[in-house]
Amino acid sequence: RIACTGSTEPDVGSDARGIKTRVTEDGDHLVVNGDKMWITNASICDVINITGTLGQDDQGRNQIVRVVVDRDQSPFTSSKTPCLGFCQGHLGEVHFDNCRVPKENRLGSVGDAARVLTLTWLANRPLFGLMAVNMAQRALDAALAYAGDRMQFGKAIGNYQLVQELLADIETSIETSRLICYRALAAIDAGERANGLSAQAKRYALAACQRAISMAMEVHGSMGISRELGLEQLFRDVRMLPIPDGTNQILTLIQGRELTGVSAFRH
Repeated sequence: RIACTGSTEPDVGSDARGIKTRVTEDGDHLVVNGDKMWITNASICDVINITGTLGQDDQGRNQIVRVVVDRDQSPFTSSKTPCLGFCQGHLGEVHFDNCRVPKENRLGSVGDAARVLTLTWLANRPLFGLMAVNMAQRALDAALAYAGDRMQFGKAIGNYQLVQELLADIETSIETSRLICYRALAAIDAGERANGLSAQAKRYALAACQRAISMAMEVHGSMGISRELGLEQLFRDVRMLPIPDGTNQILTLIQGRELTGVSAFRH
């Protein structure tokens, strides 16, 4: 069965504590009302793990809970959102209209969702970075092969210094990105505080690998922008990755907070 996780909403992105999807108790069931958006596998999922709010506590904070919704058991509607890249991700929107879910489908305790989401994001961010590394490596492999085969002015273009510079810069971007992602994951495995490292890894790796794929397209000249070659798909796909689990701007502020001890976006 296909599963997915639903946190983002039409009006709620980076500030996950502002979730508006309502979860109310009704006897042996929970009733879910609201919308989730930009959810991977939304249009094809059988099960979705959502975050919702039971309401506010006496300090005005959302009481966020996690609920597993089985589409066969608790029907909901979903639709696919056409995007620039990663069409295989089936990004989409989910709508809950008085969706009745058995109470036993609630996970954990009230208020633990923020901690669980944070732990999930910490691991996901360097993993997104490694996804970009894999794409950039494929682009480098293609560029190396092309530089050895493509002849101009009587010799393979890989003999020219500026092409070699592109290839060297691509490899450097890949290697540094891979290592910084491994460093973040190693810190998480060791139980170290990795909020800043995780943010740094995703932000750096995605930017570096986007540039790397663009440079690989330059090595190929006109072929680089053709659909036949496939680099343009890598270019579109890697451009999707800075959005989920923290935009570049939010990641910058997280890293800044870890460096200075001052939060620029929450007081």
